[in-house]
Amino acid sequence: MAHILLVEDDSDIMRINSSFLEKEGYTVHCADSVKKAAFMLEEFVPDLVLLDVMLPDGDGMDFCKILRQKTNAPVIFLTARDENDSVVLGFRSGGDDYITKPYDLNVLKARIDAQLRRNTSQSSHPMIELPFLTIDLFSGTVVLDGNEYSLPQRELQILYMLASKPGSRISYHDIYNTIYGCDVEDSKNTIRVNISRLKKHLCMDDMSTYEIASTSEGEYLLRRVIF
Repeated sequence: MAHILLVEDDSDIMRINSSFLEKEGYTVHCADSVKKAAFMLEEFVPDLVLLDVMLPDGDGMDFCKILRQKTNAPVIFLTARDENDSVVLGFRSGGDDYITKPYDLNVLKARIDAQLRRNTSQSSHPMIELPFLTIDLFSGTVVLDGNEYSLPQRELQILYMLASKPGSRISYHDIYNTIYGCDVEDSKNTIRVNISRLKKHLCMDDMSTYEIASTSEGEYLLRRVIF
């Protein structure tokens, strides 16, 4: 059954929704803040996200933009606001549906089921296939030169980002903002360490078809190696 990430700061709503959905057979992961939800995304990839708009440490619509850089899972906003401009903003930020509080739990389930069916029918499966390199973002696996590897989530996201534009330079600022959702003073060193681990996990120094090169400006690129 599908895994649902429920991001809601109202403890009563969280308890009622999670209890109902678990009885319906879903696996529900709960977060009461943007920070906790971002942390949980490093641990698993949800099949669907129920996202409150007003959260104690941020705006759900802003968080949805970050979420969209990590997964194509459907996002249903849960909010007490029903103004038309809020609906439009929700869709523009990457949301797939919008339900206004209070709502009937059976209606919520119907919305969830509809989004999951639509997502399955569209085969929205983030995958990159290059010669000798396949990256499956959902399963977390990489096949390089015929060898299959399972990568930690952040290393997988970095590789996916570089492979989406092979041969193109991407700054460490862009990589850090995409993976972590913000930029900090030590971001350059953090990305350097992550990429070093990524190269080691994929054995890229052992006659690999691909290499991750760096520039003096703090840019990285994935490119084919010509032997």
